[in-house]
Amino acid sequence: MKILVIRLKQIGDALISLPVCESLRRTYPHAQIHYLVYEHIAPLFENHPAIDKVITFTQSDRKYKLGYFQKMMSLRRERYDIAIDLITVPISAITAYISGAPVTIGFDKGKLRSRLYSTRVKHMPELGARDSKLAILGGLSDDVALDRTMRVCLRAEEQLKMQTCMRQAGIDTDRPVFMFSPISRLGLKNWPAEYFVTLIQKTLNTVDGQAVLIWGPGERETVHAIAQKAGMQDRVFVNIETPGLRDLAALAANCALFIGNDSGPRHVAEAVGIRTFTIFAPEVRKTVWLPNESVRHRAVDMTDLLQIDNEQWFARRDEFAQQSAKYYSSMTPEFVFEHLRSTLTTIAQGK
Repeated sequence: MKILVIRLKQIGDALISLPVCESLRRTYPHAQIHYLVYEHIAPLFENHPAIDKVITFTQSDRKYKLGYFQKMMSLRRERYDIAIDLITVPISAITAYISGAPVTIGFDKGKLRSRLYSTRVKHMPELGARDSKLAILGGLSDDVALDRTMRVCLRAEEQLKMQTCMRQAGIDTDRPVFMFSPISRLGLKNWPAEYFVTLIQKTLNTVDGQAVLIWGPGERETVHAIAQKAGMQDRVFVNIETPGLRDLAALAANCALFIGNDSGPRHVAEAVGIRTFTIFAPEVRKTVWLPNESVRHRAVDMTDLLQIDNEQWFARRDEFAQQSAKYYSSMTPEFVFEHLRSTLTTIAQGK
């Protein structure tokens, strides 16, 4: 059996959909499972035991008819038995259909594109980003063994190489290292930069550790300014470069805790197995993107700030979106730190 899983979205979306591949592997251990993702995030899925082949969708495939045609012909040559579309947008639905798989499964979102699937599954976003994707497997069989594991599988040498880089940069890897991610690709998810300055200071005044601030293309100056304002130059580092996503994953794997905005790096940190603490934007509900909130993975959002339940959040969702800056300002460093404190105490105790 050969199965194609289509997930043409960004880092967090593709990582949080990995349980679909894990569940397929558990249910059909001898199946060939291929994962179709955007080229720039494909390295994250290398060496993954639930994925036999990572197929990339390039800029050329997306932009030019010839590139797309060539990609479709290469998919048809794979002779898939099943194609599962986890996104159900026009290009993914057409891709599933043209793949030639006799069984195509996608979500029924009330759009014409859903008619391209041989099997349609009700879309239930209320289940959250992870479980709503797992629900698609009900269209394959009622006997699929669900596995909610999300992991990036690093090689030991990758982690050791990054540990060496960290030490050469002046980081003491025998003390706790906190990965701070103060910038999100989506600006609406950015907690105020000046708040991160205070949070870094409070964190390092509580635990005898170090902070590593990460940044992506076009973000370096902003992040360097945050580090400069935070002071503690012997404990705050911005000189660890992560040119590739596996470098970012290796850096995360050498840290004790991720602290930052809801972003791709947060999902990477969770996937390599470290603790995470996430600050969600006012218009984003944490139960959607952090389905496994626990003592290892904590977060704050508007339900915590305003002491409201999910139903009340839904009733005010438009208000939060329209007045995002106002509500973000209300989510002060002191408020966030009080929710972070217990995690820092656990780390300080070596637990």
